[in-house]
Amino acid sequence: MPYLHTTRNGIRILIEELPHTHSVAIGCFIDVGARYESAELAGAAHFIEHMLFKGAGAYPTAHAISLAIEGVGGYLNASTGYETTVFYAKVAAIHFDRALDVLSEMVQRPLFDANEMEKERRVIIEEIRGIQDNPTEAVHELLQQTMWGDHPFGRDIAGSIATVSAISRNELLRFFHQGYHAGNLVVSVAGKISAEQAIPAIERAFADLPAGPRLTAIAAPALPRERRLSLLPRDIEQGNVCLGLPGVSYHDPDRRAVQALDALLGGGMSSRLFQTIREEHGLSYNIGSYHNEFADTGMWVIYAGVEPDALRDAVAMTRSIVRDLAEYGPTAQELATVKEQLKGSLLLSLEDTWSVASRNAASLLRHQTVPPVEQIIAEFDALTLADLHRAAQRLLGAQQQWLAVVGPYDDDDRADLQALLEE
Repeated sequence: MPYLHTTRNGIRILIEELPHTHSVAIGCFIDVGARYESAELAGAAHFIEHMLFKGAGAYPTAHAISLAIEGVGGYLNASTGYETTVFYAKVAAIHFDRALDVLSEMVQRPLFDANEMEKERRVIIEEIRGIQDNPTEAVHELLQQTMWGDHPFGRDIAGSIATVSAISRNELLRFFHQGYHAGNLVVSVAGKISAEQAIPAIERAFADLPAGPRLTAIAAPALPRERRLSLLPRDIEQGNVCLGLPGVSYHDPDRRAVQALDALLGGGMSSRLFQTIREEHGLSYNIGSYHNEFADTGMWVIYAGVEPDALRDAVAMTRSIVRDLAEYGPTAQELATVKEQLKGSLLLSLEDTWSVASRNAASLLRHQTVPPVEQIIAEFDALTLADLHRAAQRLLGAQQQWLAVVGPYDDDDRADLQALLEE
């Protein structure tokens, strides 16, 4: 179990001592992301993430920041999600103080240099263009638009070329100060370090971070009741498809059952989708599924890339597999297998210090506690066929389905797919 300590200004600190390792991972988890943005500020959280690497405090340039960590063989990165932004470093344990210093300077004292901001604006626009030019990524964004419309979940986290082009430095600074404060920060550490050493060091490093109120996320709307199809014609060599289904929040009592269902439906080469669509029928090279949980909702996605003429058969077969799982549930053997799969994956992740630090922080942000691994394993072991069948009927058996397609298709294909979706 990690040590949990809250500083006087509200920073939550998690320390997981792993004395058998040689590394230490530090993550600064900011409890703000893309779902806190207005339509006009779409991409602001991601823009800020980029800017924190462009110079901060004692490390006034991007090169100084990267060299401070990479120069000692470490790894520095960040990611922006819909609900959280994360900055993290993994270094040899002897370099803990350096990694902490770099991250604390980035989070507390970013320069937001105007010239660097204009350069980074161009970089992000190229990042967005790269997503749009990649049909395997664009189809996921198209599905989100189909499911969520104008809500932030319906937009790419990076924003659009129009919004990124228009965001001003003052708007970016305002968003930064609203979200980057002590009450929104979790610092999670895992590796070869003691809590006795780490906690005072973190308190000193973040002593200048002001307190502040928590932001309110934009509530998720109800998903559309009708089945929707979005098709983006592209003159390419493959059909790219995403089938969207309802999901659950990370507070939902069925979340463990959904994790199990997702694993057996499309979680690997032994999954139903992979075995049927690829191995038995050869309709797709890449097929799988994933489930995204948020505070108040979720989304379940099946994705595939297919030979263009095989699209209709692949979609029809995928929906048949979904219907079968909803109607009959999994087999006893599938349940036994997926339990071991989930437990094994969890236990293997504990060998990586960053995975441990990330899991601990995510649990604290979502549930205000960090359950021991033994408790999660017990939750997986407790799953029954009835649990999985109930969750499958609830989500996979629902009439709500949404389809996104990117590929060499026309209006006739659109009409055919819409008819198929409504069957």
